[in-house]
Amino acid sequence: MAERRFAGTVIKVNDKVLAKVTSFSRSKDFNEADVTGAEDLTEGGQILQQKFISVSVGETVTLEGIAISEDEGQSELADVADRGVEAVLEQTGPDGYGYKMTGYFTSYEESGSISEGVYTFSATFRVNEKEALEPEP
Repeated sequence: MAERRFAGTVIKVNDKVLAKVTSFSRSKDFNEADVTGAEDLTEGGQILQQKFISVSVGETVTLEGIAISEDEGQSELADVADRGVEAVLEQTGPDGYGYKMTGYFTSYEESGSISEGVYTFSATFRVNEKEALEPEP
């Protein structure tokens, strides 16, 4: 089994390729409800054994990169983040597998410093819908 490599990954915002992405991560958050009842005891004792159920699942994408002047993808990201509108974020690995996600950006930041030498950007995207992508035959 071969490891999945980051090199060659393509990120798009509304079908526009996002240049110079240096980091991409997807994370899931789970919310739960405590459904412990008085009858939920540990074996042989008078101690409650907590029980939980999942009540919601959310997914967030975080990405970072080097800011490039006049890049269509970065301009599109900044524009949809500024306007707070729905966007489509697509992530495809070099193997052709990935995800097409619909949602909205919850944060966008550009920063620069003497120590870094270049401006960088970071953004957070809240996923509302997700579709798996497969390589084209």
